[in-house]
Amino acid sequence: MYSLTLSHGQTSDLFKSVANPEEIKDDALLKNDIVSGYFKDFALKNGIQCLCAQFSPQKDFYLYKMPVASEFFTLSLHEISHSNYSLVMADRKYKTEVEPKSNSVLLLSSLEKSVFFASRNSNIKTLEISIPRDYLLSQLNIDCSYELLKYYMATKAKKKHIDFSDFSFKNKFLKITREANKEKLNMKFLEEKVNKLLAIYFSDIASHLYDFLEYEKIKISKDEINRLMAVKSHLENNISSPPPEFSSLTKIALMSSTSLKTKFRKMFGFTVFEYFQRLRMQKARILLLTHKYSVKQIGQQLGYTNLNNFTIAFKKEFNQLPHLLLK
Repeated sequence: MYSLTLSHGQTSDLFKSVANPEEIKDDALLKNDIVSGYFKDFALKNGIQCLCAQFSPQKDFYLYKMPVASEFFTLSLHEISHSNYSLVMADRKYKTEVEPKSNSVLLLSSLEKSVFFASRNSNIKTLEISIPRDYLLSQLNIDCSYELLKYYMATKAKKKHIDFSDFSFKNKFLKITREANKEKLNMKFLEEKVNKLLAIYFSDIASHLYDFLEYEKIKISKDEINRLMAVKSHLENNISSPPPEFSSLTKIALMSSTSLKTKFRKMFGFTVFEYFQRLRMQKARILLLTHKYSVKQIGQQLGYTNLNNFTIAFKKEFNQLPHLLLK
C-alpha cells in the first residue's frame, strides 16, 4: 500500500517524488516499485495548468488532496482499466461519494478534500486541468451565484452529465494525452484541444445549471423541511422492506405527489426512490463486507423477493456484482 498527502494543485509532486533521476524539466519517466509510466505538466493561457499522466501502480495506491486557502477548480478526467477506483469529496456542508467506475469526469474545488484510490496493476490515463475561479465562472456564461455553483457541484456530483463515451469529448481527451507523451510538446495543438474540451464541458454544465435554477425557484418552508425530514427518516427506518407506496409518503409529508417529488429532490439531491435505493445498497455493501451472509440472504434482508433484481440494483449502484465482495 502506498499513500501520499498533498494540497490541491500539487499533484505533479506525487509523480516527481517517485520519478527517475533522469527527469528533465516537467517530463518524467516512472519505473520503480511504486509506479510505472510517465507524466507531464504544462501551463496554458488564462492561468490554466494541466497535468497529464499515464501510469500503472505497482501497489494499492491512495492520494489524499487537502484543501487550500485560495480557490480554483480542477476538471479531473480519468480512464481506468482493471481497477477498483473511488473518489470522495467532502467539505463542511456537503459530503458526496462517487462510487467505483472505470471512467470519470468531475469538477472539483480546491476548498474540498478529495481521495483518489486505484488498485495495484490498474492502468490509468489521467488529465487534470486546473482553472482559476474567475475564469471558470466567466466561461459558464450564466447569471448564477457562486454559491449556487458550489451547491450544484456538491449535490449533483454523482449524476452522470458528460459521458466519456461521447465521441467528441473522448477524442479530445485521447489527443491531449497522446500529445503529452511526445518528447517535444506542440503547445499550440494542446491549447486548442484543451480549450475545445473545456468548451464541451462548460456547455454541458451550464445547461444543467439552467435546469438547476428552476429547482432554486421552488420554495420550502420550515414546516415543510420538518415534514420532508420525516419522510427521509421513514425511508431510513424501512430499508429492509420493499419500496413504500408513494401515497403513504404523501400522507407523512402532508403534500401532494408533485410537491413531494420536487421538494424532496431539491432538498436531498435525489428522487425519493433514488434515495431509498441508495440506502438499501449501502446497507447491502456493509453486510457483504462482514462476510457473514450470502448474497441471497442479504437480498432477502432488504426486501427483495427476486435475487436477480437485487444483483442488478447493486451492480447499477457500485458497478460491481455483489458476490465479488465475498471473495
